[in-house]
Amino acid sequence: MLNPDQQIIAFYNLENLFDTVNDPQKDDNDYLPGSFKNWDKYRYTSKLEHISESLESIKPGSLPIILGVSEVENKTVLKDLLSQTAFRGEYDFIHYDSNDRRGIDVGFLYNRKYFKPTSHEKIPVVFNRDTTYSERDILYVSGKFDQDDLVHFFINHWHSRAEGTLKSMPLRIAAAESLYNKAQCILQSDPLAKIVIMGDFNDLPVSKSITSYLHAVYHKNILSNQFFNLAFIPYRKKFGSLFAKGRWLMFDQIMISKGMMESRGIQINSSRLSIHFNKKLLFYDRNRSIYRPNRTYAGNTYHGGFSDHLPVYVKIDVE
Repeated sequence: MLNPDQQIIAFYNLENLFDTVNDPQKDDNDYLPGSFKNWDKYRYTSKLEHISESLESIKPGSLPIILGVSEVENKTVLKDLLSQTAFRGEYDFIHYDSNDRRGIDVGFLYNRKYFKPTSHEKIPVVFNRDTTYSERDILYVSGKFDQDDLVHFFINHWHSRAEGTLKSMPLRIAAAESLYNKAQCILQSDPLAKIVIMGDFNDLPVSKSITSYLHAVYHKNILSNQFFNLAFIPYRKKFGSLFAKGRWLMFDQIMISKGMMESRGIQINSSRLSIHFNKKLLFYDRNRSIYRPNRTYAGNTYHGGFSDHLPVYVKIDVE
């Protein structure tokens, strides 16, 4: 049976988890032996061990029961990750290849003892009604916990801000609209449907893609067509999951529907998510007093770290 005191759900951007095998369909040239990054089997294995170690340290003795991930190259890297000792052979995953130009996707990892998928699909992000446009898909998974509760999960990695925040904003708005349309189809059938939305949104909890298009707000008193953003309080307190340009950014977020707070069974009663600040494992002090996520690479310089993002998570409750 599910022990609510021991179980959490989490999201983790794994920062370019590539294997060492060339895939002509992926832009993986930087992550091959002999590349400028000198990516090899040793560094790949080390990164898998680091990710496993990071997840295990969130709650010692118990990995997240549900884990959304981003920046994974393919099914192979997820299989290799789940072969790590910490997962004890109890986990499986769901993954679809997307048309992302960088060759990275999202994935859904789950403990088979407690969660049984019932359906899954990739939700395309349509921009300007152009169905041929290449963008990372949103992963949708529904399934039941051992209380027979049906929960709907959406795993996201929205378009980056690399070409500028304003210039790239329409692409994140397109992702928000695609996600919202699918979620509303679920809520129209069941206004108290249990929905969990998580991911790296490359936007802040106050960005219009989140508030105006996804309708994720900062208070629990939400309407049936809105979502409660568990990342808002940490954001307001100036915490973040990513350190860039001299400041913390709250890009990694978890949002929930009204049903996740008000229906019996599986619930999330917390008003905020947690950010896994483990200085021993996840940080390095490059600028004396400034700690930041210990990333694998900075440019082509190998640091041997975990990821440029921190895991975010929330505890599951049972009513």
